[in-house]
Parts: sequence; C-alpha cells; structure tokens
Amino acid sequence: MKIFSFGRIIFPFLFFSIPAAFSQELKGTVIDQISGKPLYGVSVRLSNTTLEASTDVDGNFSLSGTLPQGEHILSLSKNAFFEKHFPVRIYSESIDLGKIELEPNLPEMQQQTEIISLADHELDEDGGYANISGLLQASKDVFLNAAAFDFSPAFFRPRGYDSEYGKVLINGVEMNKIYNGRPLWSNWGGLNDVQRNQEFSRSTTPSDVSFGGPAGTTNIIMRASQYQNGGKFSYAVANRSYSGRAMGSYHSGLLPSGWAYSLSLSRRFAQQRFVEGSYYDANSFFASVEKKFNDSHSLNFTGFYTPNKRGKNSPNTQEVYEIKGNTYNSYWGWQNGEIRNSRIREVEEPVLMINHYWAVSEDLEINSSVAYQFGTTGNSRIDYGGSRLYNSGSESIFLGVGSNPDPAYYQKLPSYFLRLENNPDFRGAYLAEQNFRN
Repeated sequence: MKIFSFGRIIFPFLFFSIPAAFSQELKGTVIDQISGKPLYGVSVRLSNTTLEASTDVDGNFSLSGTLPQGEHILSLSKNAFFEKHFPVRIYSESIDLGKIELEPNLPEMQQQTEIISLADHELDEDGGYANISGLLQASKDVFLNAAAFDFSPAFFRPRGYDSEYGKVLINGVEMNKIYNGRPLWSNWGGLNDVQRNQEFSRSTTPSDVSFGGPAGTTNIIMRASQYQNGGKFSYAVANRSYSGRAMGSYHSGLLPSGWAYSLSLSRRFAQQRFVEGSYYDANSFFASVEKKFNDSHSLNFTGFYTPNKRGKNSPNTQEVYEIKGNTYNSYWGWQNGEIRNSRIREVEEPVLMINHYWAVSEDLEINSSVAYQFGTTGNSRIDYGGSRLYNSGSESIFLGVGSNPDPAYYQKLPSYFLRLENNPDFRGAYLAEQNFRN
C-alpha cells in the first residue's frame, strides 16, 4: 500500500510538470533600425537547437516548445540587412525580448535597386509609360524583376495600368503633376544616392502616406536624419542615355546636437549618345537639413534642383531601320559646322519642402508638409505647320508653313511609291531610297 501511495503522489506531479515545460516561449518583434518599421520574413534561429521561426507582417516571432535552459545565441538574418547575434538566457518562464533592431545593409540594397535600367526618354516624357515607381521596386518581386529587366518599362505595364494610376511621393508630398496626373521623374533625376530609402505599397494595399492608386504608391524618404553617416563618390561610363556620370554625396547622420545634414551632387553628360545627333546635359543638386528637438518633434528641410537638357531621337519604323540602321535619328542636321537637334527637351523645376514630424504616441504620428515647385519645362521643334507675321520694316511677310521637313516622313520613303499594288512606281521608290540614304 505504501508503494501504491507513493506512486499516486508522484504521478500527478509529473502529469502537471510536463505541460509546464511545453508552455515556454521566446518571442520578440524585429524592426528596421532606420525607419522603425516592422520587418517581415526575418529568419530567427536558436543555437544548438532545431528551433527556427520567421517574423510575420507585424515583425513578430515566437519560438515555443521545450526550450533548453541555459545560455544560447539567438541569430536573426534577412536579405539586405546585417545579421545579428546576441546571447539569451533561458529559464523556466517565457521571455519577451521586446523590439530588436536590424541594421540595413545599404551596399546590398543599392545592388538590388540598381539592376533596373530606365532609359532617358522613359524618365523625361510626359507620355503614358508604365508605372515606373513599381518597376524601381521590382527587385522585391520575382515576376516584376524579370519583366522590367527584360522588356524595359516602355513595353511593360504592371496590370496594364498607366503611370497616372500610381502615386509617387517625396517625404509624404505627392509629386504627380496636376495637369496630367503623372510624375515627371527627371525632376529628381541623377540623385540616386539619396533615393535609396523608399516605401512601396503595391496595388491598393494600405500606405502610411497616401490613399494611393491601383498601380501602387511609392514614398521616397529624403530626410537628412535617415541617411547613414559617410560619403561616396562614383563615376559611371555608358553608351545609352549618356556617356559619363559623376556623382558624389555626404551625410552627417544624426549628430549629438540633434542636427543632421545631407548633400548630393551629380552630372550626366554626352556630346552624342548611342543615337546619332542627340546630346545630354544634366546637373543635379540636393541638400537636406534636419533638427531633432526631442523624441517627439523633428523639423526637416529638403531642396533639390535638377536642370537637364537633351536632344531627342525620332521614333522610327522598321523600314527606316533597315535602310539606315538602329542609330538613325531624323531630328538632327548640320548648321554652321555643328550638330544641331531640332527637338530639345528641357526641364528646370526646383522643389523646396519643409516637413514637421510629430510622434504623438506609439500609435499616432502627425506629419505636416509644405512644398513649393516652380520653373519651366519645354520642347522645341521646327515650325512648319503654322505661320507668324514678320515685319522687316519695309514689308510684312508670313514665315513658316510648309511640308514636313523630316527625312523619314512617310511620303519620302520607298514604301510610299509602292503602296499601289496594281501600279507601283519602282523608279520613284529607287530615287526615294537613294535620297534617303544620302
């Protein structure tokens, strides 16, 4: 009876102690060190065990089960972030590590975002190209990555949406033009080094700064305090939009006094690009100063000016390419011994903005912004379709009006003389081809 009595006493004790071991939990929340945003998909591992987990959309992770007591190393890793390892001491009770910061690996992020190449005309035109804001984030999506890289934005539109259906913001200020709803990316072209911090909300998913649109929302963060301390200079050589690009930047980081400043300069140039008769002349200037008064209030000023001018290239048909090659451009000619392009695209629109950030609580933040943009954009061309009255003093004459001077105009090509199947003009076609070649 004593043996049975001893067994009846011990058995309930074991029955209740086993669930206590399985109820242990090691949890925490992983956030971005710079933006403070929760990080999704961070791999969390506990050393010398098979326990592993990934963070959810809110950055939370949990390791539960029979956790081995004692000291261990917790490892966190995610692409484009530095790995983090730190010791944890596990006891019988559950442990909440709170918020854990991961430092972004900026060089790796830069490599990811630089694989997308945007042609000059895709940045400068007001026409309906694809939602470039989404393509700049294509490295975060396997399908968009391949589509944007292989087809280029001019031939690929995510879900068929035009760029006017996507919102582009800088520091929470919408940059889509009022007159056509599309962003003009050349307004901040050449400032690659200070545009790495971006928040992209795909399609109609919620955004912290805007209601967005069907083609998504991109917010480019250009605050002085959000850049890591350091400087950078780079020089690139290309044979497409420009022949050379020099770019330099310096960021102070957040100083002990609460001040932060950031500067960036770049120049892109070409006497003649890949397409004949086209030149490129673009400069970019950026400055940002921020004062952090305390943990709740911060005031930031950002200004950038990117004057750029380039000679356009003509859209050509297959017939033109077969006769003159893929570098042919009908918009240029010689004048006084120098190459002159008849169609010049020029953009000079500086942007100045002031942003006040007020962290009311952990769940409420108020951002107040004032921005001012001014300047001009313009396109030139030969005036042959209209006329204007010119007074020479002794007489008044009308200038302008005439036939299209473009050498690749359809009435000057061989195909125009062969358009009638029953009566083709072979002689006219031959002469047209010779004139065009010359």
